[in-house]
Amino acid sequence: MKKFVFGILFLITSLSWAAPDWTKAQIVKVEPERHRIVLKHERIQSIDMDAMTMLFDTAPKLNLKGYKAGDQVRFQVKISDGALEVVALEKAP
Repeated sequence: MKKFVFGILFLITSLSWAAPDWTKAQIVKVEPERHRIVLKHERIQSIDMDAMTMLFDTAPKLNLKGYKAGDQVRFQVKISDGALEVVALEKAP
């Protein structure tokens, strides 16, 4: 039983430390001054979210200048204070 409990604890710990997946998206709208971006994104595997278009807050350190509507990008999100936040964004290769 102890091995089972330790196995579950290890799994939970490793999942919480895993790096977020990169997800492909198209920018719909950028609001750099408000640290927000609207993305039409594919399914986000790491949080089991279906593909959709939605508004995201962005991490304050994330520079949105140089991005515009129509750009193809990839991004990473994390849950911060109960809300989704884009923590990494780059133009798609």
